Amino acid sequence: MSDAAELRRLAHRVVMPGFDGTSAPAWVLAAAAEGLGGVCLFGHNVQTPEQLRALTDELHAAGPLLVAVDEEGGIVSRLGAIGGSQHVGAAALGMASDPDLTRQVAAAIGADLAAAGIDLDLAPVVDVSSDPDNPVIGVRAFGTEPSVVAEHARAYVEGLREARILSCAKHFPGHGDTRVDSHVGLPRIDVDLETLRARDLVPFAAAVEAGADVVMTAHIVFPALDERPATLSRTVLRLLREDLGFTGLITSDAMDMRAIVDSVGLAPGCVAALDAGVDLVGLGNPVLGSPEGDDETTFRSVVDAVVAAVGSGELAPERLREAAGRVDALAARGAARGTAEDAAAVRAPRSSPADEEAAARSLRVTPCAEAVRGSLRGTPSIVDVRRHRNVAGGRNAGLVGDELRRRLPGATITRAFEATGVVGGQAAGEVSEGELPDRADAILTGSPWLDERESAALATLLAHNPDAVVICTGWAPEATMLSPARNVVRTFGDSAPTARAVADLLVR
Repeated sequence: MSDAAELRRLAHRVVMPGFDGTSAPAWVLAAAAEGLGGVCLFGHNVQTPEQLRALTDELHAAGPLLVAVDEEGGIVSRLGAIGGSQHVGAAALGMASDPDLTRQVAAAIGADLAAAGIDLDLAPVVDVSSDPDNPVIGVRAFGTEPSVVAEHARAYVEGLREARILSCAKHFPGHGDTRVDSHVGLPRIDVDLETLRARDLVPFAAAVEAGADVVMTAHIVFPALDERPATLSRTVLRLLREDLGFTGLITSDAMDMRAIVDSVGLAPGCVAALDAGVDLVGLGNPVLGSPEGDDETTFRSVVDAVVAAVGSGELAPERLREAAGRVDALAARGAARGTAEDAAAVRAPRSSPADEEAAARSLRVTPCAEAVRGSLRGTPSIVDVRRHRNVAGGRNAGLVGDELRRRLPGATITRAFEATGVVGGQAAGEVSEGELPDRADAILTGSPWLDERESAALATLLAHNPDAVVICTGWAPEATMLSPARNVVRTFGDSAPTARAVADLLVR
């Protein structure tokens, strides 16, 4: 490849950075003019519907790029970063057990994204939730059965397509059977290829068959296939291309995750991912920090590494052209969606009737709904002991507590662990356990089995308030996981519709 300018254009084309701020920095606009393939927006990029639409319009005007976002509903919602998601997440949809509701919710999410000027939703999560101790998937997955996850994956892809939004099935070849979060370490899944085919690949095959536009790779080692993380493995990605017949664009999970940074390094990892068959490398969330430096420095280091790799022969120019060609094709499809109609419909995200129905149907109550119906009245004491944070989702939203207090203005809410940030998936700056109130009529918890401090706070409160209603927003397939609680409402996620469903049940 002799033309240096063309080489740099192609290198720009296969990179998808994030950036800090609520407007496009000069370096992003300059990169777009040089061929930037896409940008990924995060919660810190979003303030208001009008601001967000102005941002996406500015980005699209700068060059033919993809604007992507992780909008899964439930706990992972960039549009709901400030007020919480207006849509239920995958686990609630799985528990509602109606793929048509899933299709309708995905279409509603797609409508929100179209109004915001976003092209690509980095959803659905089609991992099979095989381990309840998984620290990063949990309520982001549709369930534990491959066939069930496959049905909902197919419906979700179809729903996004109805709204003319591009879809992305993730995290290939499956992140559901891990106890290590790839944001903070390198997970290994020690299963044979037969298990992988019969369990984890089934939903991906369904999503591909349904027309998923993109598949995102996982930073996970499958020793039965390769000792390299899937993102960097030709062997693993060959399964996607040859066995599943996927011809669309392959993107990577965030390359700033510790699974990559601590094993091969961010920029070298991006080169290795492209060489393995990834078409568009996502650099990740710059607010979480990168070893390469700030957002612009990180981006430029990756582009320079790609250019150097072609020059040294480490990365074949044909592979770079192939990857850039897939980005071109997908960006053209995103642009074909049009903007005139969407521009007139700029609005805040809003729940759909399907969200409300799914939220109500997903609740699981122990011993039964009648035992807790209307149990909160007057001036109840509500204690939120959630401490474990999913890095992909960030802070725990206070939607359930806020809705209960809205309906019961005399209610008090005590947060046992007030977070000022997220460190390794845990809250930072929490208050001491000694500040727990004596009285608790309702206790909000997430995944106490994953966090000793949260579990201890829950146990302390239940020791003094054995009849308190425990509202669990985490992935709790069995009520016994909340033992010794007598009264349990499992919501399988957190969202505005979920909060209303809980309040409808508990408030007299």
